[in-house]
Amino acid sequence: SYHIESRSKKLPAVIQSEKVFIATEANGIIREFFVSSMQEVMPNDSIAILDNPRYHAKLEHLKSERMNYLELIESARSGDHLKLELNDLEEDILRRIRDRQQAEVDLQKIIEKLPVFQQRYLAANKKFEAQKRLYEKNLITNMEYEKFTESYWRIHRDFQNLKADSLSAINKIQTAKNIIDVLQAQKELYSQNVNLLASRYVINLKEVEAEISDVEEDIKNLMIYSPIRGIVTDINYQPGERIGRGKEIVEIADLSRVWVIAYSDSFNRHRTRIGQKVKIYTGSGKKIWGKVVTVSPVMERVKSLSTSFETANTYTKIEINFDDQEEALQYLTPGERLFVRVYFR
Repeated sequence: SYHIESRSKKLPAVIQSEKVFIATEANGIIREFFVSSMQEVMPNDSIAILDNPRYHAKLEHLKSERMNYLELIESARSGDHLKLELNDLEEDILRRIRDRQQAEVDLQKIIEKLPVFQQRYLAANKKFEAQKRLYEKNLITNMEYEKFTESYWRIHRDFQNLKADSLSAINKIQTAKNIIDVLQAQKELYSQNVNLLASRYVINLKEVEAEISDVEEDIKNLMIYSPIRGIVTDINYQPGERIGRGKEIVEIADLSRVWVIAYSDSFNRHRTRIGQKVKIYTGSGKKIWGKVVTVSPVMERVKSLSTSFETANTYTKIEINFDDQEEALQYLTPGERLFVRVYFR
């Protein structure tokens, strides 16, 4: 017995497992949790449910839009809606023609005024230059010069505004003409092909159906399920709290695989080798075998195995795998603290 003890070492250890963080895939308010901390869950067990009335309201609106487009497509294919579209296009074309005609009338009036305003401007400019020279020679007073200057700039402004109005009228005429050409081309296409209008609504319908699919997926994601078998180790929110998409709501310890982390001092670290046999002592008295798979090359402080404070001493972490994983899952629980005995060669 003494010989066995001298060639082995009893070390404190903790059962470890992978942690899975369950994140929300929708926005909402937490209505209810169906699990509690340290509860075991199975795949597809309900974890929590969220509320978001906006999703349901949006879904109803989109479904109404879908129905509307279906009716429009049917109407377009039957030709009734096409007639309405053609009437609307004809009215739009006539309105644009009236706009163009009004712009042409405005331009004609401007053209008639432009020579008169130009002559007035040229005369005023000539007089202004003459007055400017007299003023520079002190032959007229400052008041007289300012009077001529004010009159000149008023005539200059009126002339420039009239030219700007002529350019604006020309632009309006050209814009109206371009729009009329487009509308007439569209009218011709609609007249030649009834299915063209229906095809446009089909594209809109597909966009709405894609949105419906997205919203239905969001509504489906309001219910949160466990993807694995495990133990709920942490719940990060409370019912009634608002939560955004992608937030980690629950932490679950994965029970598909567990292993041991043992804590060793520096002396025993140098005696420990990968592959060495390890006996794990369970709380029920069952002894399970494993082997060393990694030995940390550094020492670090760790939490005390008996209380929550951090120890002053440093330790090396030794990772141990079980020989029989199913046996380990039968007798051990993630987070459980126990002792192991490492056998040195």
